[in-house]
Amino acid sequence: MNYFFADPNDIPEELLWELYGPEHLAWLAGIAAVCALACVLFRKAAPEKQERALKALAIWIVIQEIIKDLLHWYAGTIELEHLPLHICGISIFFTLWYALKPGKLNGAYVYGMSLPGALAALLFADWTNYPIWHFSALNSFTIHAELVIFAMMALTSGRLKPDIRQIPKMTAVMYALALPIYFLNKRWGTNFMFINTPSPGSPLVPLYGVFGDWYAVAAALLLVVVWVILFLPWEIAGKGKRR
Repeated sequence: MNYFFADPNDIPEELLWELYGPEHLAWLAGIAAVCALACVLFRKAAPEKQERALKALAIWIVIQEIIKDLLHWYAGTIELEHLPLHICGISIFFTLWYALKPGKLNGAYVYGMSLPGALAALLFADWTNYPIWHFSALNSFTIHAELVIFAMMALTSGRLKPDIRQIPKMTAVMYALALPIYFLNKRWGTNFMFINTPSPGSPLVPLYGVFGDWYAVAAALLLVVVWVILFLPWEIAGKGKRR
């Protein structure tokens, strides 16, 4: 706890944790258990209580993001990379938008970007340069878990119905976001959305090794393929019900 607000450069290596080490696995197991319980309780709740729960969680996620930046400022570790311009940072605002005014496009984003993005962040965490009890590590685990729980509650309750016809619109939204962020990364030396290079240890690392400077284009095309895979079962199931 002496290093709760410490700069990563000042933290002894023996206090750090590793991907899929006991600390990481304990967090993943705990998040899975809480998510499962939240989904069960959410499904049993009345519709108006479900709506209030989604709004409350979405608003809390925004507040937590602000608290995170204030704590980094207090610790003297605030930097450009803490702006909410990563996939999960952007997902915070799509989550809030969906909670306040559910729609097909923002629902598709919550399912197709926020959920897999937050899951990937938890599975391939890039905050191993902090001790497990550092405020930044705690925030990273919890805020990504909250994004997953929000999406899963909406999905398993039937409130969120993935629509494959939203993929073209989602593609347009992602390009509209990614293009300016790509140039901001070049200018600021950041790596928002992991457009310029993949997160270390993620499945996208081999993709970068193959395509190099064309990695961003290959990742964008791969994302559309992933969306088709994610949305297609819902489309097939929907057609089966209509028959």
